[in-house]
Amino acid sequence: MRIIGGKWRSRKLGRPACTETRPMPDRVKQSLFDMLGHYFDCPGAIPALRVADVFAGSGSMGLEALSRGADHCCFFERHRAVLEVLRQNISTLASQDSALVVTGDAWRLASQTVDDRFFDLIFLDPPYRDSADSTPDGLVRQYLRRVADAGSGRPLVVLHHDGKVRFDLTPDDPWRIVDERRIGSNRVTVFSL
Repeated sequence: MRIIGGKWRSRKLGRPACTETRPMPDRVKQSLFDMLGHYFDCPGAIPALRVADVFAGSGSMGLEALSRGADHCCFFERHRAVLEVLRQNISTLASQDSALVVTGDAWRLASQTVDDRFFDLIFLDPPYRDSADSTPDGLVRQYLRRVADAGSGRPLVVLHHDGKVRFDLTPDDPWRIVDERRIGSNRVTVFSL
């Protein structure tokens, strides 16, 4: 695994030895950051945003965002062995001043920052089993409701999930899908309020 673009381009990242994580393939990550560069009108970069990397794993997405210009990233992870690798990756890139690691249940904790400020961009990369239910009662839709109910500004939520799963929103849903792409067996769905 490596950083694809920005100030840390080509820097390698450690990867957890356990099976608790599912790193995003580089081609999916590249497509996603191309989408974000287009969305924010800054190709190859992103603005100085407050970012959440939810189910962070090694921190690949949040560190990529920091490399490309994000101001701060809050990493949410709970698995002990994975946390060690995440902290090592943050240290290796000397990004401690712009990174915060929060341990615990990401579904519950990750709707706003620990200082009660809101996120501008949320990378949501749960285990595929957790994102398989796209109904209003599924974990992803419950999380989106919590973020909306928190009055959290207008964050962009980027969901990485199995390519077979589609999220069809109802007319009364506060979220809208602003982009969706299938890349091999992966799908990226981008939600906005």
